[in-house]
Amino acid sequence: MNKIKYERFENIIIENGLMRVARSPHKLKIPVLDSDLAYLTGYHLGDGYLEDIEKTYGRGEQNYEITYGDFDLEQIKLVSLIIKDKFDFNLRVFKRKNTNMWVGKAGSCKVLHWFLNKQLKIPMGKKNIISIPGWILSDRYFMSNFLSGFFDAEADISKTINRVVNDKRYFKIRFQLTQKDRTILEEIKEILKGRYSIKSDIQRKWNQDVFILRFVGKKSSLIFQKKINFRNPTKRKKLDLLLRD
Repeated sequence: MNKIKYERFENIIIENGLMRVARSPHKLKIPVLDSDLAYLTGYHLGDGYLEDIEKTYGRGEQNYEITYGDFDLEQIKLVSLIIKDKFDFNLRVFKRKNTNMWVGKAGSCKVLHWFLNKQLKIPMGKKNIISIPGWILSDRYFMSNFLSGFFDAEADISKTINRVVNDKRYFKIRFQLTQKDRTILEEIKEILKGRYSIKSDIQRKWNQDVFILRFVGKKSSLIFQKKINFRNPTKRKKLDLLLRD
């Protein structure tokens, strides 16, 4: 048995390939770092939330909430399946009242919170400045899956007019990643160029305090599809249709 101090109160207990806290009957599997967890990390840094424990302590509470939100139910199902497979833990999936937002949530699970924070290196609280964790940078398969998760969370793909010749419109495919934090977009820009030969640019969104990473063209889109691609079935299908058009 191995006991690990995590924040306050109960320790994390590691025993026989499982993790738990002393008073809880729930035991979660301890997974090995792999491509699915790299994908989950990428998606989480885009659209996930890990409760800031210090803030809950300040309110006299002890919560370890983990939340994912997306307008696409299939995306939440995808994330939920990864967590079920890797940890044998079920997120509660529901539609937020009076919205079109689907949510996958763990109301308070200290051991899962610990693993995401300390093993996957996902920051707690509001993600003002984020970066790609070192364990992902060291493996090209982890990197491609991380990017797949981040693009599933944050990317928009569309076709935009390239030129008009003899009243005929020609289009090009456009990828856009939108983020408040420019730091991670700069990291992704360098990785796209250095590892995948995809050239992109970053600009501040007009009249908003956010940045957009953008790349265009069929060549770059084909490289993305072959080397990274979406896991989200809606976005995956859309890219396929745009490339066939």
